[in-house]
Amino acid sequence: MSDDSILKLWQVLNKLSLAILLYDNKNNTYCVNTAAQILFDLKHCDNLDSTAFNAVTLLSVHNNKHIAIESLFDSKTSTNIQLKKQQQSIPLNIALTQLSDSVSMLCLEPLKSDVIELYNFDRVISEISTDLIDIQNDDIDLHINFALKAIGTAFAADRSYLFEFNTDNETITNTHEWVNEGIEPFKQRLQNVPKTELPYFFEVMNATHLFQVNDVLKLPQAANAEKVEFQIQKIQSVLCIGLLFDKELIGFIGCDCVNFKRAWTHIDLIRIKLVGEIIANALKNIDYKKKLQLAQQQLITANQKLSLLVNTDGLTNIANRRCFDETLKSEIQRCARNKHSLSLIMCDIDFFKRYNDNYGHQKGDDALKQVAKTLNKLCRREGDLAARYGGEEFAIILPSLNAAECHQFALLLQQKIALLNIVHSDSSVAKTLTLSVGFYSTYPTKNTRPETIINNADAALYEAKETGRNKTCQFFESN
Repeated sequence: MSDDSILKLWQVLNKLSLAILLYDNKNNTYCVNTAAQILFDLKHCDNLDSTAFNAVTLLSVHNNKHIAIESLFDSKTSTNIQLKKQQQSIPLNIALTQLSDSVSMLCLEPLKSDVIELYNFDRVISEISTDLIDIQNDDIDLHINFALKAIGTAFAADRSYLFEFNTDNETITNTHEWVNEGIEPFKQRLQNVPKTELPYFFEVMNATHLFQVNDVLKLPQAANAEKVEFQIQKIQSVLCIGLLFDKELIGFIGCDCVNFKRAWTHIDLIRIKLVGEIIANALKNIDYKKKLQLAQQQLITANQKLSLLVNTDGLTNIANRRCFDETLKSEIQRCARNKHSLSLIMCDIDFFKRYNDNYGHQKGDDALKQVAKTLNKLCRREGDLAARYGGEEFAIILPSLNAAECHQFALLLQQKIALLNIVHSDSSVAKTLTLSVGFYSTYPTKNTRPETIINNADAALYEAKETGRNKTCQFFESN
């Protein structure tokens, strides 16, 4: 389109009652017709720059963010905006047309009141949906209360609320409630309400998932119980929509009017259904997350129990051979990295076969349990481990203990066993149960093998048993 054509078109557009705004991106100038001049309270019409619109406040209808005048000529801009003017908000529909390579035309049309209401409600729905899309369990109350306030305000209602069925599915509880200023709340009164107290309501709700009453006084005789309850709450009109979870009714949301009667419209019904679906989906998400967290916790607990079973000796309830082997391997690596010492004790109950033969296997098992418990109690530091190595033989891993410290530990161990005072009349070294102890202490390297440490400690134990039992022997490298 030539400049002459644009000029002729402008002479026509300038006479229209529709607000028109032209922008020339070559010169960065604007022209407005008379209707736009009045709309924006501008003093001039031609060759305006963007500063002429500094006093004009334009907002997005979706997030209330400010929009610069030049942004209106971006094709990505929403087709609806708000003009703030003299404590008044004017929603505008905008249409953008490219007249030439450099000139764009914008038509601005104020929206009618019913359209304004629609866009306001759309914004409310957008905010509710955004809040409830990825809701967490700890903030659900806050967002549901916001949603109830939003729909209560949008419907010009006096109350809005959420009811959920209890686990027995025979009673229902008012979990969330919004009330308008000066309206009496009833949430505390409506806890664990039996469905049998409102038979007509639940008959209709179960059948249609909708309870719509424009005038409570016109309810049928079958709804006498409901009519009494509504009159107690001074309700004149009520609208409730069921919340479904896997096609099962889990509760409902509703609005009621106290100060006036309301003839609920088809649009009201669509809107409350939409909000109901959003809230139902949020509750589903919370339920799924709870079930997922429960399943995860059950899996963790099951794994812990399995790990305990796999790593624990069934008789003595201390670590078993498998756990001992894995722990020794990891402690060798850790002590090698940190240049710490590592000690291993191997101990054996003296003449345990004789004890079993004389006192029976039940007494033998009891003795093993007492010895294991004593060893386990002495392992107080992190990393210490007492394990049943096999039969009547036990092992103790002691990270960061040198030979002298390990020797003292072994002597203390024998003292504690003596204090158990377990009678062993067939022992040739004492009248009570005793231990033979062998230990080995070293500073492991990355090349140190677990078998070497075990064999050395075992050799010391063999020496203790061969040289009289009920004693402690250390393995020296020179051995």
